[in-house]
Amino acid sequence: MYILNRIHLLLYISGDSRGAFLSFFNDAEFDSISIKKMIVHVVGGKQDFAPQPALPVDEDPHIAFFLARIVDAAVSPVHKFDERSATRALLKEMATGGKTFEEGGQELARRFKLDHVGSSSGGAFFVFELGTYDPKTSFYSLIKYDYREAVELYAKDGKNAFRQIVQAFVKEKRAIQKSCLIRVKDGVVEGEVSAFDRMGEAPDLTDYFQKFLEVRRDRDTKELSDRLSMVLRDTLRDCKKHLPGKDAKLALNVTKESLSGRDTVDDEAIREAIFVAAGRPAEDIRAEIDKSLDRHLKSQKLTGVSFKPDPRTLKRAPRMKVRTAEDVLIEYPGDQENRAVTLTEDDKGGWVIVIKTSQALVEDDFAGKRARRGA
Repeated sequence: MYILNRIHLLLYISGDSRGAFLSFFNDAEFDSISIKKMIVHVVGGKQDFAPQPALPVDEDPHIAFFLARIVDAAVSPVHKFDERSATRALLKEMATGGKTFEEGGQELARRFKLDHVGSSSGGAFFVFELGTYDPKTSFYSLIKYDYREAVELYAKDGKNAFRQIVQAFVKEKRAIQKSCLIRVKDGVVEGEVSAFDRMGEAPDLTDYFQKFLEVRRDRDTKELSDRLSMVLRDTLRDCKKHLPGKDAKLALNVTKESLSGRDTVDDEAIREAIFVAAGRPAEDIRAEIDKSLDRHLKSQKLTGVSFKPDPRTLKRAPRMKVRTAEDVLIEYPGDQENRAVTLTEDDKGGWVIVIKTSQALVEDDFAGKRARRGA
């Protein structure tokens, strides 16, 4: 076990983190990802910055712990680097050999400590370089880790005893205060940034962390909410057979209503709202819903992202589409159901569909031809 500047690493190895990994990494990257280099500095306090050497990763028996922490902090990217970001430029130098990893890691830590505001808690600033099966692709992970007080159980003279560890790193996700994960391909630092800041109003970062990274929001609240609507629609459509009355439209409205009033939504909030709309199904059905939800969250780049939803977007009813056995197709806004459009089941197993309009038809032509509005 390493002891660095009186920092003790209290290790709790986590389980399978594949879902979190896939918020930023693809399947092939996940299967081959590994930590190649790491360096850590103490930040906070009034002591002068003291550059530290890189740690010998190959000799660290606890490297899996840190790899799991990088996974825990990985989220789908919501930010992009500014064109003139000094942090991006420094990472490029590290990736292309302009600076050694140790030199670059020390410089990043020095800058972070310089920008570290007085009200921030002390902790450790980690820089990791990660490799994959592809020698042309690498990743850099920057993590500000809080200290935690812990009590360790150990054997002394054949008996159990306790000792206090004042500065410990634990596996709780909330112990990670700030995180940044970026991809480098062929020496080019990609613009998308997976960034997380526990102290910010998610998904926004605190001012000084945003200043340090020199990034900006790339997706606003409306876009995130629109993507969330698509995730809900597609997940409930996949799992329609498990919904009460097999009514995906009703379940979608219930789920949206539940989420629209929340201060923030994230994977767990979305999952719980869907389970409620599905009538709190059994464990095997939950697993099936989970699988579909994870797939669509990844598709819409929402895995791990927390944000305040746009209530207008979530309350807006989706467009409905009805196709009859006679191949008659009707599409209409969901909020017009039982208003402009009425569907009634008859006593023979068929349906009567009534469409009412208070004005002249906007379009009345052969399919495939565009009619002039107001003609």
